[in-house]
Amino acid sequence: MEILKAFYERYPYPSMEPKSRKALYKLACWLTELVDKKPTEFEKNELVLDVGCGTAEHTCGFALGKAKVIGIDLSESSIERAKKLAKRFKLKNVEFICEDFLKVELPEESFDYIFCTGFLHHLPKEIASEAFAKMVRLLKPNGYIVVGVYNSYGRVPVKIKRFILELLAGNNVERKIELAHKLFYKRMQLNERARIWIADKYANPIERTYSFEDLLKMFEKHGLRFHKSKPEIQKTDGLSLIVTQLKWMTKGISFFSVSAKKLL
Repeated sequence: MEILKAFYERYPYPSMEPKSRKALYKLACWLTELVDKKPTEFEKNELVLDVGCGTAEHTCGFALGKAKVIGIDLSESSIERAKKLAKRFKLKNVEFICEDFLKVELPEESFDYIFCTGFLHHLPKEIASEAFAKMVRLLKPNGYIVVGVYNSYGRVPVKIKRFILELLAGNNVERKIELAHKLFYKRMQLNERARIWIADKYANPIERTYSFEDLLKMFEKHGLRFHKSKPEIQKTDGLSLIVTQLKWMTKGISFFSVSAKKLL
């Protein structure tokens, strides 16, 4: 985990810096829709957890409601930005923990909603399995969990580009950023936000992918029932899922989010 921590200390992600509460609201809506909520609809007696919150734009969006919100991330740089963001929008019901999620002690079955987007796919397989199992233990019965990960099909074009950059630049992250900009994003202004985005996409030291089927199996194993997804899935039978994910690949969709409900 140290290599991952070092990466995010240098490139705190996503560093979107929303300019208004309206912008913060819109960012959070993308995820809260998966649990049939608007960001402002979280209630005072509810607890929301954001695992791997990064610079916490989504976390702060969840705190636009009345629920107590907790964001966890191992990067000090990210948490520092997260706290500044919460202060700027005067959010009193959100707190941040800078620590490895697996080392944080939290009461089991205490959270109504758990969000985990862009986290599991940056963990080795065994650690990711352990982290997911812990999240399920922390979730209340009838609570909802949202998982966002790279898709095994849709990520193929990015994997090819990552391979090319690896050949040309080795482990030099800054060189990879410069090459990715030159080869793939010539029209993009290479400011700080763009550098962070490119680094996370093409130079992150740990990256894994998941198929939709992988998440459904994880849900079934841990007593969770599939609820919704983005992009939306119409059918969850094997062939339909394969066809849909192949379509994602042709459309350049490499990231997907799925929500599930914890059964009693």
